[in-house]
Amino acid sequence: MKNLIFCTIFINGLVFTTSAQCDPLRIVVLGSSTSFGTGASHQDSSYVGRYSRFLADSVNKDCVIYNLALSGYTSYQIQASGFIPPKKRWKHQPDTLRNITHAISLRPDAILLNFPSNDAGCNFTLQEQKDNFKRVIELADSAGIPYWITTTQPRNFTGDPLANQKKLLITEMKTILMETYPENYIDFYEGLQSSNGNILPQYNSGDDIHLNDLGHQLLFTRLKNKGIHRLLCE
Repeated sequence: MKNLIFCTIFINGLVFTTSAQCDPLRIVVLGSSTSFGTGASHQDSSYVGRYSRFLADSVNKDCVIYNLALSGYTSYQIQASGFIPPKKRWKHQPDTLRNITHAISLRPDAILLNFPSNDAGCNFTLQEQKDNFKRVIELADSAGIPYWITTTQPRNFTGDPLANQKKLLITEMKTILMETYPENYIDFYEGLQSSNGNILPQYNSGDDIHLNDLGHQLLFTRLKNKGIHRLLCE
C-alpha cells in the first residue's frame, strides 16, 4: 500500500494537520474496446481517460495507468505467456504485450480487468470465462497485486441470430462475477440496459456495442466510487 503524507500547517498560532496526496499509483488495465476508449468522442472522455485525470488531480500528479486494452480482445488473450488455448479457441492466443504476465512485470499497485461482451460475442461458455478469470486472478494474487474486475455490459447483438443466447450469457456472467468476487467487482451493467438487454439509447454510441461519452462517464463514476485509490493509499 502507498503511504499518505501528512502536513502540519501553522495559521495565526493554530495548528492544522491535513492529509496530502499519497505516493504515485501505478494501475494496469487489461481489457478490450471499452477500456481502449471506443465509443467515446475522445480518449480523455473514455472512462479510463477520466480515471487517469482523476488520479492525477486527486491522488498524485505522477500516477500512471498502463492501459493494455485492445479492441476485440477476450479473456483468452490476457492469459499467461505460454498458455495454450483449446483447439476451438486457437485464434485467441495470449498477447505477451497485453496479458497478465506483462501486467505483473510492470509491478503495478493494482490491476483492473474489463471484458464487457466479447466473450459472449464469441459464444464462450460460462465455465470457460470463469476459468479464464480465475487463472488470471490467481496469478495476480500470487504476485501480491490487488485486483478489481468489472461486470459484463449490455450489448444489442443487432442482426445476430444468437442475440438472445448471447445476452443471456452476459447477464449470467455478470451474476457469476458479482458472486465470485463480491469485494472486488464493479457494476458496469445495471442502469445501462433496457428490459431486453440492449444498451439504453442515451448511452449507445450508435454502433449497438459501445457506450458514448455519457456511458463512459457513468463507468468512470462507478470506478471512482469504488474507492480503489483510497484503499491503495492506506
